[in-house]
Amino acid sequence: MKKQIAPANLTNALLQLKLTEKEVATYIILLESGSASVQGISRNTGINRVSIYAALDELKRKGLVAESRKGKKKLFVAENPDNLERLVAKKKEEAKIEEHLLQNTILPMLKAIDISQENKPQIKFFEGADGITKVFDEYIIKQREAINCGSYETASKVVSEKDELEFFQDIKERKVFYRMLLEDTPLNHKFAEAGKGITHTKFLPPETKISADIVIAGSYTALISYDRKNATLIEDASIAQAIKTYLDFMWEEL
Repeated sequence: MKKQIAPANLTNALLQLKLTEKEVATYIILLESGSASVQGISRNTGINRVSIYAALDELKRKGLVAESRKGKKKLFVAENPDNLERLVAKKKEEAKIEEHLLQNTILPMLKAIDISQENKPQIKFFEGADGITKVFDEYIIKQREAINCGSYETASKVVSEKDELEFFQDIKERKVFYRMLLEDTPLNHKFAEAGKGITHTKFLPPETKISADIVIAGSYTALISYDRKNATLIEDASIAQAIKTYLDFMWEEL
């Protein structure tokens, strides 16, 4: 039977920090005992060993528990409670990122879809390779500046290398200030080199993967899915500026 290990007010406070009841019980027992085995924690908390293992894994990930050994026996010890400050700091940082994403990307794009909004932005849909090409030829490179976050790894499924190289020449002839944020892959490096002197390129962290392109040019926001072979074009200056601010921030950080 599960036992009450800590006062209810302490348990509730720790639950607010995204610890589970089993993690709270495990951590309190380790603080009280100094060190304990899985069997010992299970016995003292009344929680089955499978759940204790899962709780210990999470507590280790959160920096609240460490492993030790006594001979061949594996023991677990509680880390300093001050480490909880790291959890709070991490939550604050995550909240900032979520707020930035909400204000600069999610809300503007959802409002563009909301039919109840006055002065509703113009939204157009394009299908197939020809439709995607039309978005770039008739809207994107007719602007004086553009920033594109994407990858040739997906674009190459729809557009040929010859067409991409011709697109570089169109950018050059129209004198568009064109920036690209690309996945860090050999293929993207190849195209970045091909567009050198025409486009300006920075690479995303190696672990970052892109499934669709976002392009901002003037008052246009283009969302390109090469996997589905379609494009969505939103014409609204405030939405474009909001998302451009986010992409500019990424550009400056790389």
